[in-house]
Amino acid sequence: MDKMPLLALIFQSVPESILILTLGLTLMGVELKWQRIVPAAVLSSLASYFIRELPIPYGVHTLIGIVIITLLVSIFFKTSIPVSISVAMIGIAILATVEMLILPIVIFLMGKTINEIWSSLTLRILLAIPELIVLALIAFLCIRKKVTLRSPSIYRSKLTKDREHD
Repeated sequence: MDKMPLLALIFQSVPESILILTLGLTLMGVELKWQRIVPAAVLSSLASYFIRELPIPYGVHTLIGIVIITLLVSIFFKTSIPVSISVAMIGIAILATVEMLILPIVIFLMGKTINEIWSSLTLRILLAIPELIVLALIAFLCIRKKVTLRSPSIYRSKLTKDREHD
């Protein structure tokens, strides 16, 4: 597995984890509390750092990461397991989508191979910047426009009352 340098953990993994949590929480309608997001993101990044050291097949680290994010969201935000799983899955899905769309373009523009980029700490961190910017813009817009995948509690309670009258 890939060994992540400490500076990449600080400048790539931690911001990425903050954005994964922010997007997942926002889209699941969970109140954003930065004093909880940051420590949860740091713990998630540290777990990822150590998981990358394990001799496990590629991709398994992502599944373990989803479990860890789920547990952290459940503990730090006192959400149910289904909501916590949704937060983790939404955040990872958005990250994967943005990576698949942006990384090939950035790698092409850099004129280097992925192995060359990965072996240079500076290039590795620079490679993450466009992805982090796009994730931050998506998060900003979702927060600003109050985009959520869950209906507000007003509608849920109204729907429940409407069903009781039927």
